[in-house]
Amino acid sequence: MAEDADKPETMEEDEEQSASSDEAEDFEEETPEEEKPKGRKISNPLGIILNTRMLRRVVQIIFLIGINAYFFAALWGQEVITQFWGGFRDILSTLPIISPLEAEFAILAGSFDTLQREFTSGIFPFFTIGAMVIILTIIGRSACAWVCPMGTIQDFASLPKREKIRPSPGTEKELRRLKTYILALVMFFTIWISISVALGTGDVLKNAMNIFADAPFDPFNPAYILFVLLPAQDWPTSFDNLWLLGTWGAVIWLQVAFVALVVILSYWFPRWFCRWICPAGWLYGLFSRDSLIGIGRNPARCTPDVCNTCEVVCPMNIRIRRFPYQHMHSADCIMCLDCKSHCPNKAIEIRFS
Repeated sequence: MAEDADKPETMEEDEEQSASSDEAEDFEEETPEEEKPKGRKISNPLGIILNTRMLRRVVQIIFLIGINAYFFAALWGQEVITQFWGGFRDILSTLPIISPLEAEFAILAGSFDTLQREFTSGIFPFFTIGAMVIILTIIGRSACAWVCPMGTIQDFASLPKREKIRPSPGTEKELRRLKTYILALVMFFTIWISISVALGTGDVLKNAMNIFADAPFDPFNPAYILFVLLPAQDWPTSFDNLWLLGTWGAVIWLQVAFVALVVILSYWFPRWFCRWICPAGWLYGLFSRDSLIGIGRNPARCTPDVCNTCEVVCPMNIRIRRFPYQHMHSADCIMCLDCKSHCPNKAIEIRFS
């Protein structure tokens, strides 16, 4: 591509540009008000609240609550909550996110979670695949950024101001291969179980696979651990019965430690689980790469030689400037619009293609 020749070729140059951007932000925060250039003043204070980033946070919280609406209904006895989200589920029962179908309080399920369970039950998931493909080819992986509960948890874990750790392009590429291998392994066992069920030997295989039988990815799925396994455990209600925690078992504690690791590492590596581990993300990316709605750049406004703000703020660590101006055909783009919100030149645009 012609534009690739003008872009920085090393991560060191990217980091220098990022440092310059950080210095500019520090100047804005530390310079007294009277010494700031007039052009830097905020003309619309409501912009601090009424913006895309804030809107996404609100939507994420709403869906985090809504997807597990039964939990809040159980706490407060508000049947109107389940009625509202139950109606939503009747319209669209699955979304391309990770959300366990078996969650005790679940309203919506993830397409990948549903696919696994339908295959291992000997059912071909025509409807689930059809709905998933239609959604992904129209709006891409937007649900990953705006709806997915694990995406929301990682985003909020990464909110405190800190230095992001951005692996080099080569390292990032290799780390992303992990989810490809995980997906291949999960689908191998899923299809194996499906064939065994069809041949009448499914029970024997499921007994042998134990916790991997119904959905092979569940033991490593943070959403399944949080919303299915943990609510099913015996929880202590006072100091007198803290001993109940000792009944959980070593496997449960290892899974809890894994969820804690996902959250903690998100502080330095935004959405690292989505980028490197989540097999659902790789599957969804197959259909979202050329989605109808995507991200593009205005060549009259974009200054890739001197600005890399879009790449610095991208939680998926996508090298946006490497893609054509017309449309960013990246399977990893989740349409979070952070690049659009932070672009100093307003060069990022939502495109229909």
